[in-house]
Amino acid sequence: MRKSLGVLLATAVLSLASACGGSGPDQRPAADRASADSSEAAAVADRPAADAPLTRENFVERLGDAQLEAGSTHLEMSTAAAGTDVAMTGDVRLGEKVEDSASRISMDLGMMQLDVRLVDGVMYLKMGEMSGGKYVKVDLTDPDNPLAQQYGSLTGQIDPSEQLETFRTALVDFDNLGDGGTVDGVETTKLRLVLDTSKALGKQAAQAERLGTKVPEKMEYVLLVGRDDDLLRRMTMDLAGTATTIDWSRWGEPVEVEAPRKSEITDLDSLGPKLGAGGALRG
Repeated sequence: MRKSLGVLLATAVLSLASACGGSGPDQRPAADRASADSSEAAAVADRPAADAPLTRENFVERLGDAQLEAGSTHLEMSTAAAGTDVAMTGDVRLGEKVEDSASRISMDLGMMQLDVRLVDGVMYLKMGEMSGGKYVKVDLTDPDNPLAQQYGSLTGQIDPSEQLETFRTALVDFDNLGDGGTVDGVETTKLRLVLDTSKALGKQAAQAERLGTKVPEKMEYVLLVGRDDDLLRRMTMDLAGTATTIDWSRWGEPVEVEAPRKSEITDLDSLGPKLGAGGALRG
């Protein structure tokens, strides 16, 4: 079961998709930022029309721009492996930086209910009995925080834009397959992507290997994208026998997320070896 849980978590972390960008504030010199802003402005001017086909060269930009313009989304994920089912639901407000984004995510792991909130660049993580029924506050900018090291990527990928950057860097093959049918009343275009697994999964690939799961060299995604708005509607994938489906809906609806009350937050160190030293969470 522990191996299965590790694989499911690795898949979930990869599959969850945030324009919040897990690296935190932009530390580039002002001149570099200005140059980048000018390049982005030029790219906007040269952007293909919405009715132009999605291609390998333009799909990341097109989908990312549509998501930032929408500003928020609701997502539902289901994944299963080795007889273990995982269900996740959540709402995400997208931003250019982690401080501008917010999210609330609930994940049913069968043996444990995982609740995550992201507010003002701080992650609050509740893991049932493992955290005493309370939230652990995780400063994502603290390189010495063990939970920030392990779960920081979760908040960096709970909305679709971070996932799109993963597609850009790990892409091996791309096909626009045309009509993808209707999802939630929206006509879609079907895209097939093949990714380099080591680049796509990163540390999660190594974690899965340590847990005894052989990770394939390549992995395939199928995306269903709104034909008229370039918004992600559904993503499916299968990795090492773990099938995952994510549906996005309610694009642009208001999302408000509040930090837990002080009485609902516990100190990381007070939890002892279960969490403070990494323990069960360190894989």
